[in-house]
Amino acid sequence: MKRKISIALAIIILLIVSSIYLKSQIHLKKAWDRPITHCNIKDLDQCDDFYNVDLETILELAKKKTAKDLSYSMKNDIDNSKANCVGYAQYAATICNYAFKQNKINAKAKPVVGFYYLGGINLHNLLTKYLSDNKIVNFVKNHDYVEILDSTDKVIHSFDPCLYDYTWLDFSE
Repeated sequence: MKRKISIALAIIILLIVSSIYLKSQIHLKKAWDRPITHCNIKDLDQCDDFYNVDLETILELAKKKTAKDLSYSMKNDIDNSKANCVGYAQYAATICNYAFKQNKINAKAKPVVGFYYLGGINLHNLLTKYLSDNKIVNFVKNHDYVEILDSTDKVIHSFDPCLYDYTWLDFSE
């Protein structure tokens, strides 16, 4: 019995360590800027969580609020709480920019288009090559996420609110 528990524990530890390693090898690479579209978010000014907080807290709150407010759809209909990755990125960027302004943080958020890489392998190209399901292919052919820029337009953070909503995994950089 002790041996089975030890083996099970070793397997669990191995899975955790390998998944942490794998996650550390996945990165977003920007392809181009998405034209910025401001979203109207009804209750944003009533959300006290966005006052007296730092940049890191704003990013966490933006991911969580975006995941709470939106559900994935192939088409953007943010007024009805449905969005694709483009809408998720626009929504989260709007939240970040609002909170930056409220907290006098000299940064700006913008949606960008990019691709996920595992090592040097473009996962989008790999998936579209081997999958025949159009919904999955359309989901991965190009992907929007959010970049946070400092006052000199240098990228200081990036995060993917859509993937965070789907998996609760955070590929922030």
